[in-house]
Amino acid sequence: MDSRDTPPPPATAHPCTAMAVRRLSRKVTQIYDEALAPYGLTVGQIGLLAALRRRQGVSVGALADRLAADASTVSRLLKPLANAGLILVEPDPDDRRSRLVRLTEAGHAQRARALPGWHAAQDSVRARLGEGRLAALRFMLDDAQSLL
Repeated sequence: MDSRDTPPPPATAHPCTAMAVRRLSRKVTQIYDEALAPYGLTVGQIGLLAALRRRQGVSVGALADRLAADASTVSRLLKPLANAGLILVEPDPDDRRSRLVRLTEAGHAQRARALPGWHAAQDSVRARLGEGRLAALRFMLDDAQSLL
């Protein structure tokens, strides 16, 4: 077999795809969380506030689906936001087992205040990767998600 036919060695010591995706996710999350820290939010929390801005009175399960997260992760994100008065979590009048989440006026205001931090994180990732790599990464992520 010709050496040109062999694939190059993996770039990391652990060629596990899941671990590579997790490492990237942690790094990108760190960039966003650092940019959002002055606003008292994490990237997960601002994502949740943005989802609620688009649709009020959403069940925890529907929020989890929208955020591509499990319900326990969403519940952990909700608690500090509710304690800060940024969201309201109430029993669903049609199904007492379910809870509905609403964005408060304070939540709307905090999301708007934090947008410069979110934009700074977006710009930081773009600057580090470059437009071409970022576009390729987004394409690959969207494509892989549709295939899996």
